Amino acid sequence: MPYKVNFVGLVCFYREQGARLVLLPDGEMPPPGIDPHHASIIVAPEDVEAASGWKANADTERGVYMLPRCTIAIEGTDTPGTLDTGDHDGRLPQLKQINSAFVIDPQQAQTSARLSIRQGTLSAHTIPGGSAAMSQLQVPHEGPITVTVISSEGLTSTLRLAPGTEIVIGNMAAGGVYLRTAVDEDSHFRMYEKLSANTVELQPPASIAPLPELESAHWLFLEQTAINLHVSCSNTGCC
Repeated sequence: MPYKVNFVGLVCFYREQGARLVLLPDGEMPPPGIDPHHASIIVAPEDVEAASGWKANADTERGVYMLPRCTIAIEGTDTPGTLDTGDHDGRLPQLKQINSAFVIDPQQAQTSARLSIRQGTLSAHTIPGGSAAMSQLQVPHEGPITVTVISSEGLTSTLRLAPGTEIVIGNMAAGGVYLRTAVDEDSHFRMYEKLSANTVELQPPASIAPLPELESAHWLFLEQTAINLHVSCSNTGCC
C-alpha cells in the first residue's frame, strides 16, 4: 500500500541527479528572537507496530519522536526508481534567488536531520490553515514501513509502521504540535543560513506563489491546536 510523507517547517530540498537530498537546518541555537526549532517524526500512535532505541515519554505516547542530529532512512524512499517532481520544483521559495551568494555543500551543511529520496511523487502545498509552503511525497510501497534513524554519534533507532501510514517529518518550534499564530514577526528563514557554505543573510519572501492546500487525515493537521505556520516557516528549494 503506498504511503505519504509530509515535510513541514524548515526543510530544504537540494537537487541531486535522480534524487533530492532533504536537509533540515539545525535550529537548536537560532539567531536572537527566534524560537529554537526541533526535528521530529510524527505519526498516529496506533500506526506504530514496533519501536526500538527511543526513550519512552509523553511525546512518544502520542506518536511524536523527537530526533537527535541524524540521518533518516524511510523504507522505499531511498530505493532508486522514478522521482516525479513536476508539481514541486520551482514552486517553493528558492534560497539561491533570495540571496545569490547562497550555496549548499552537503558535507558542510549544518543540519538537525537529513534523508535522501529517490522515488515517488513530490508535490508542493500550503499547510492546512496556514500560509507556509510544505511538501508531500507519495511513495509506492507494499507492507509495513521501516524507518531507521542513525544519530551523529552512531546510535540507531527504528520504527516499524503499519502499511499506508501517513508520516510527518517536521522541523518546527516546540516540535510543531502546539498552536501557532498566523503572524510571525521573526524570520525563521535565518536558520536556513546554516545550510550555506558562504556567509549569507536570508529573509523570507513576503508571499509565495499560490499552491493547493494539503488534504490530509494526519492528526497534526486536524486537532484543535493544529499548527498554523506562516510563510517564514516554509519548505524551500535550492540549486
